[in-house]
Amino acid sequence: MEYPLYSLLLAPSKDYEKQLYQVNYTNTKSYYQQNSCFVGLMNGNIVSAVLLKKRGEKSPGFFRYLLNGGLTLIAQMGQKRLNHFLKTLDKMKAACAPYGENGWYVDCFAVAKGYQGQSLGSALFNEFIFPYIRTNGGGWITLVTHTELNKKFYGKNGFELFSESSLGLDPNSIPNYSFRQVIDIPLQLLHNIPVFKNE
Repeated sequence: MEYPLYSLLLAPSKDYEKQLYQVNYTNTKSYYQQNSCFVGLMNGNIVSAVLLKKRGEKSPGFFRYLLNGGLTLIAQMGQKRLNHFLKTLDKMKAACAPYGENGWYVDCFAVAKGYQGQSLGSALFNEFIFPYIRTNGGGWITLVTHTELNKKFYGKNGFELFSESSLGLDPNSIPNYSFRQVIDIPLQLLHNIPVFKNE
């Protein structure tokens, strides 16, 4: 509810919570349909989640978003505000864009309220996401965040801050931190990659 990106982009009104829900519902459903939504479970409860654009694949496109709740978003936000929302997201991801289809991108990451501060986010990255990337070819993983707390979290988990900018207009602008990390392929997996010689 208090995440600065949403406060910047969504209309401050009594419908703020509905808009916030619809944005996340549409995005999550679109990634889920691409088998790119991963969750951490504890005692049968979802306690963490990540939406991950896989290497070699595109993020969900406009029409997928439209089918998964985009029309409701247009009705709630209006076409003009939705266009501004989408343009700001493109600007937000600009530093990560050069990694393109050959890179991995964390679109969204969250730990449930009441479970934060227990290293569950670090566990999701180090025990699942990074090994998953290694066994699927490795490569660069990038992401964007907007708070000092998240900045420290990603630094602690091996990410490098490689671009810093701001979004929005002063005095209401927010920081925009772009992070990256390269996930290497383990040596034992390299034996399964064919080697071609030029003769």
